[in-house]
Amino acid sequence: MKPGTPTLIRQFAAAMFKHWWELMSCAAFTIFGVYCAAANRGNGWAAAGSAFLAAALFLVAAYRAWRDEHQKYTGEVARNGRPDIRGEAFNFSGYGIHGEGHEHGHWSADCNITFEIYLCNHSPIITTLKTVEVDGSRLTPPVIFDFRVIEAVLREPAFPVGTEMPHGIGKTVKVRATATVDGMRLAEIPPIVMDDLQIHIVDAFEHKHPIQVKQGERLIFGER
Repeated sequence: MKPGTPTLIRQFAAAMFKHWWELMSCAAFTIFGVYCAAANRGNGWAAAGSAFLAAALFLVAAYRAWRDEHQKYTGEVARNGRPDIRGEAFNFSGYGIHGEGHEHGHWSADCNITFEIYLCNHSPIITTLKTVEVDGSRLTPPVIFDFRVIEAVLREPAFPVGTEMPHGIGKTVKVRATATVDGMRLAEIPPIVMDDLQIHIVDAFEHKHPIQVKQGERLIFGER
């Protein structure tokens, strides 16, 4: 017998007994008792039926205990069988090129911004970075982030695609984007608290990893 096996057996027995006790407390025995009374069954028949019902519930309890452990195991396999990238975004800066436009009575303001993300892969599964998704719809005011202008016009990488993320080695990457606020002019945009910004890193396996934003981060359009 391997070390630790008795402990595992005790844990399984405790889990099975817990399920069995719950099943024994259910309405099955009440219904069975009502049936015995209505059918005028004798005590011997009722005792045998109760024993059979208890044995059947014991098997169900054993299955439920196995199911719980199986779900835990498959969950661990799923987590350990894929990259687990975690990190934090910080140092938001609106020092870049900025401006505003007016079309059909509608104002909008935009600014080239940068921020940094510290990333670390907590899984032994190595991957590379594919892209970053940034959703500012929950900010006040809402902000639209676009990476195409940076890459096409300024010819700068918006995100370091292809960066390898080995297990346990932290890396800090810089992200560049154009941020746009609709319905406001530059002078009307207050410092934007970034707590509700939604950021996801997408790895080479197409898995998305949520990234938290450092508390207290703000974005100021056209800051000097």
